[in-house]
Amino acid sequence: MGNIDDTYTFFLKVIFKDVQEPIFIKIRKKESERFEINMESFNETRKSSLFFVCDTIDGKYIGINIAQIQSVNILWEPSPHFEDLKYYEGPIKFLLKGRKEMIETNTEDPDELHDFYSYLEYGSDIVGTFAGFTDEDGERLLINIHELLYIESPQSLTDEGWQIVKKRDGIET
Repeated sequence: MGNIDDTYTFFLKVIFKDVQEPIFIKIRKKESERFEINMESFNETRKSSLFFVCDTIDGKYIGINIAQIQSVNILWEPSPHFEDLKYYEGPIKFLLKGRKEMIETNTEDPDELHDFYSYLEYGSDIVGTFAGFTDEDGERLLINIHELLYIESPQSLTDEGWQIVKKRDGIET
């Protein structure tokens, strides 16, 4: 028998209040396990990460506001081919509380987008309530991270941002 990581695709089926359709996210087995641990240990009264951030099988980088999830199914299905590392070229999409539709934007500053995801992981206690990046028109976009339900962007863009951040900040890996 093969390894389950090679023969199954894992999905998160996330349901938010006031959002009509669930959000489906394709992830690896290890990310589904990390997500479940984050969900089980999340406690709004103690300091814990508000956002779960990871890359996906289909070439996206995502952030999910754990505190706003009403329900989530951790699903799996056999897959004939492991679909890892697909290149996603779509826009940055995010969903805010009380909005039914995703908002789309883009950026020419991948390092700022990478920093934004880092802020989501650190939480508002460290970085404040608003975080953002410069959009494709060169204008600053600030988002109240407590109002943010979900964000996705091309993984290649955040990877490029990480390379810029490492060079900018002198980080060696």
